[in-house]
Amino acid sequence: MEPPVYRPFALLAFAAMLGAGTPLGVAMLAWLYLGGPAVRMELVLLHAHVQTFGFFATLIPGVAPHLLARFTGRPLQPGHVHAWLAAGLGGALALRILGAAAERPLATLAAASVQAVAFGLFGLRVWRALDPPPLAPLRLHLTLATAWLAAACGVEAGLRATALAAGLALPDVGALRAVNAMGIFGGIAGWILGVLLRAGPMFVADWRLPGALVRAVPLLLAGAVVLAVVGEAGALASGEIAARAGDALALVAIGAVMAAGGAFRRPGPSLPMLSRSPAEARLFRLAAGAVPVAVAGAALAMGLAARGVPTHVVADAVRHLLTVGVLTTVVVAMAFRLIPVLEQRPLPWPAARAAAFWLLLAAVVLRSAEVLVSGGLVALAPAVALSGILAWLAVAGVAVNLVAAIVSAARPERPRRATPPGPP
Repeated sequence: MEPPVYRPFALLAFAAMLGAGTPLGVAMLAWLYLGGPAVRMELVLLHAHVQTFGFFATLIPGVAPHLLARFTGRPLQPGHVHAWLAAGLGGALALRILGAAAERPLATLAAASVQAVAFGLFGLRVWRALDPPPLAPLRLHLTLATAWLAAACGVEAGLRATALAAGLALPDVGALRAVNAMGIFGGIAGWILGVLLRAGPMFVADWRLPGALVRAVPLLLAGAVVLAVVGEAGALASGEIAARAGDALALVAIGAVMAAGGAFRRPGPSLPMLSRSPAEARLFRLAAGAVPVAVAGAALAMGLAARGVPTHVVADAVRHLLTVGVLTTVVVAMAFRLIPVLEQRPLPWPAARAAAFWLLLAAVVLRSAEVLVSGGLVALAPAVALSGILAWLAVAGVAVNLVAAIVSAARPERPRRATPPGPP
């Protein structure tokens, strides 16, 4: 059995999302749609950061060594660097939460600096690991995605240092939103699409991607980052249009990969594969189905921005279609598949996969209903607030299976009783 390199990262990531990121999101929804107490801006920013960097980006260095070992055919080398990365990312997350809760901007600055160094070191390891020539496109793709994570944390550290030097507790909020866009579009979407270049057959039969698209995806995601950064940072008079165009371009890149790979094709008759589960494939199809809806929403937001109409509600719904409907759903599907592979034992509660599908579907639909609430259907406001709880339950189903599998793997097997020989 492979050394469980991924465990501390996965436990940290799920604890961050379930203990801080999603509860903050639920509190924000209660504030906006149920008249609950207001949430401070630093906590609003903490919600976005924990979901992006505390959950998605923390999972990546844990699962990556196992995936890269399979991609290259080399044995996994545990080493101390994985423990250092886990300790650095865990300490940075604790500092981040402490800084936001106690209003200590210096702690948040330190957290961003540690994260930038940690992701930078991780990027070097990715580059060195994927050196076989046939993996050159994947090497470039995953290294660039990791570089976006390191760059986002580095830029945030610079913004916060500049704000502190000027006597401000917070940098410009638009600039911090741009940092989050760097992490989501360039880093998280980049890593998920990069893994799907090789691991798509886990979910879709006959998964194949043309070489031109593989080479174009990093450019499309980089373009999405540039548009989002320019738009969110207010560098142009038409910044709102640029920001919404960034959303659309990132979603187009994701949709192009899924469409080319066959996620929208009806599966034909074929023999079952041990590496593909119908429950996880259905989750993947849910993620694929959220993409065209999100693209349509991004196009609508661009049109509204061009006419000077405020787009914050539509843009928020589109961003959550991406983060919850697409990225979280793909991660949940991958986690349900990888836990049995890495722990070498079946899922303790496989029914959680079907529950996660329905919970995430309901969460995405209800979260998107905020557009209708803003249009006057205020009776739907409680449903929007409920969406965060449903997403929390879906992810909690993965976490419970993860913890149970780890505990089961750590428990020594009882020796079986010898069966007395039967009569001759």
